[in-house]
Amino acid sequence: MPEDATPDGTQSAAAKHAQHAIDRARELAAGADFDQLKSKAAEAAASLYGQGRDLLANNDELSKAREQLSDSIRKNPLAAVGIAFTAGLLIALLTRG
Repeated sequence: MPEDATPDGTQSAAAKHAQHAIDRARELAAGADFDQLKSKAAEAAASLYGQGRDLLANNDELSKAREQLSDSIRKNPLAAVGIAFTAGLLIALLTRG
């Protein structure tokens, strides 16, 4: 089963929207100049970003997880700072090479 397919075999709305954007980009790239293509790509990216944020904001599971995380941070602020510092240090060490 593809990653973007739901258990019943249908594509998610985000996957369908992304595929539509890809198809539209192919059409534009076929005969457009690069300035126009750049402008259209920026508009599409902004639109997709906004729609993705809206989808995430309206997701009940993510809202509950966000609330639980906020509660955990409020209950244990020093542990949260320690975890964030450690994660940042590890990322810095890994990306440094």
